[in-house]
Amino acid sequence: MQRDVELIDYKTREAWLAARTLSIGASESAALFGMAPDSRESEYSLWAKKAGLVEPEQIDEEWIFWGNALEQPIADRYAKRTGATLWAPPSGFCVAVHPRLPFLTATIDRWIVNPGQDRGDLEIKNVGAFNSDWKGDGGGLAIPLHIQAQVQHQLAVTGFSYAVVAALIGGNKLETFEVERNPDFIEELEAKAEDFWGKVQRKEAPPADGSEATSKVLKRLHPDDDGSTIVLDEEAEELTAQLEAAKVEKSFAEAREKEAKNKLQAKIGAATFGQLPGGRILSLKTTSRAGHYVDESKYRTLRIEKTKKGSK
Repeated sequence: MQRDVELIDYKTREAWLAARTLSIGASESAALFGMAPDSRESEYSLWAKKAGLVEPEQIDEEWIFWGNALEQPIADRYAKRTGATLWAPPSGFCVAVHPRLPFLTATIDRWIVNPGQDRGDLEIKNVGAFNSDWKGDGGGLAIPLHIQAQVQHQLAVTGFSYAVVAALIGGNKLETFEVERNPDFIEELEAKAEDFWGKVQRKEAPPADGSEATSKVLKRLHPDDDGSTIVLDEEAEELTAQLEAAKVEKSFAEAREKEAKNKLQAKIGAATFGQLPGGRILSLKTTSRAGHYVDESKYRTLRIEKTKKGSK
């Protein structure tokens, strides 16, 4: 699908950040599907920011610096390796706008404009060597779900038929992943975004979830009580019962855990390891804690080892 793409160049980071409050950017759409990492964003926390109820958090300046500094070398390496022709927007603060839904925008790192071929998005990532988000089920590398949502969002905005994620892993290994346009996901994304943006305009909150991001934004929204009393609905009655039941279950679970640990420690006694009938190993090693401001102490920690006896 080839069509003209509307671009707005905000020229400065300050203007670009201010404009982000007026739309849903590609890196934010994963929150609409519950795909964003738990502590980073949720639909509820994103809604609170877009509705202007809380200010977006400050992004780590060191992270921004290295992301910007490495973007061009990663793009150059990708182009040299593949022979791709790339086009860079006029500035890093140039935003593409969805043709039908102006509240859907995307900042595209590079366009892939190979002669005689469909255009594509190049999404550039600088990934830490130990970033678990990029670990696939089989132990290899895989694009995290929230990045997949980001890329499909970009394709929805630009109309391009594919994207490539170029990820520099650990500062010394470039991995590339081609992503085809997914019309079904894009259709659902556009519908979710339209519904979400209606809530933003009406200041109608989406349901709160159990994520850390929602917990953090609720603390920011309501840091203090005001001494008043409000009448709650039937759902609040059900949620209170759910909370009470969860506390009881947690209490029982903690008691069962403590009992099991005590019984296992009693069986192991002074030994360092205990071997289960199935071959798995339990360890009960002593750890010493040096005395600085408190007296020196030592304790033993019960662990279920990953390996069986005889395994390496």
